[in-house]
Amino acid sequence: MLTEFETRLADVLGSRLPAPFGGRVRRRAETAPNGTGPVVRVGVDAIEPLDPDLGSVRPEVVGGSSDHRRIVRLGVTLGILVEPEDAGDRLQELAGIDALVHGLQDPGMRTASLLVQPGDQGFLVDFLDIMPSDLSARSALLLRTEGWFWPVGVAGHTGRPIQRALVREFRLPMQLSIAGPIRAGGADVDLDVTFGATGVLEVTRGQTTTSPFGLLALRLFDDGGGPGAGTLSGGQSGPQGSRLVTVTEGTASVTYGPPGTAASDHLVVAAYATDGNERVGMELARFDLVVSR
Repeated sequence: MLTEFETRLADVLGSRLPAPFGGRVRRRAETAPNGTGPVVRVGVDAIEPLDPDLGSVRPEVVGGSSDHRRIVRLGVTLGILVEPEDAGDRLQELAGIDALVHGLQDPGMRTASLLVQPGDQGFLVDFLDIMPSDLSARSALLLRTEGWFWPVGVAGHTGRPIQRALVREFRLPMQLSIAGPIRAGGADVDLDVTFGATGVLEVTRGQTTTSPFGLLALRLFDDGGGPGAGTLSGGQSGPQGSRLVTVTEGTASVTYGPPGTAASDHLVVAAYATDGNERVGMELARFDLVVSR
C-alpha cells in the first residue's frame, strides 16, 4: 500500500533526476546511498479517506490480479526533501528543487503512468500534482495524489461469474384505489394498487429479453407489526402469509375482508422473487386501511 507507493516513487525519481541527484532518492528514514552527495527524501505526510465513486463499495480488479480485491480509496499528501551534501548548502537545495519540479512536470509523472509496473504493486494512483510549497524553512516540495491502495499478495474475492440478471423496474409512488367504504362486519372491498411497471428485463451475455412484470406480494399488519385484523383474498397464497397478485397493465388487484370490529390495518406492498428462492422482497409501499363501525 503506502510502503510500496513510497518505494516506487523513490525508484522512479531516482532513475530520472539528473546528477548529482540521480540514483540518490530514498524513502524517509531509509539508509542513505553509498558515497558522497545530496540525498532526496520521499515520504507520506498525510492521508485522507475518499468517498467511493457513485457510492460503490464493491471489490475491484487491480493490476497483477484477475480476482477482485478490497481496495482503499485515499488522498495522499507527500513531502520530498532535498538534503544537500554539505549541511546548509542552500544553492544545492534549490538545484534539487529545480530538478524535482522539472521532472515532476513530465506528462508521465503528472499522470502517474510512469509509476505503473507489471504485477501486484499495491497501488494505482491517478495523478501527481505539485502543491503550494513553502521553501523558506527547508527545501521541500509537497505533492498530492489520489487513488486505490491494497495489500500486496492478499487473495481477492472469488466465486461463480454472474450468468444472468433480472431487472425489474418500479416507478413510485404507488396509488391505492378503494372500491367502497370499509365497515366492520361489512362487505368485502376491492383494492387496486396502481404504479408504473415496465416488465422484467432478463440480461445475459450478449442478449436482453423482456417478460411480463409478474407478481407483487401483499400482506396485512396491525399497528404492532402482527397479523392484520382483516383478511386478503385473490391471487394465490405466498410466503410469509402474503397474497401473490399478478400485475396487469400496472395494476394489482386484491380483495379486503373487514373484521367484525373497528380496527386499523396496514396494507404492505412488496416485491416478490421466485428465481430459485421464493421470497418476499423489499417493501415498496404501505397504506392504512381504517375499518369504521
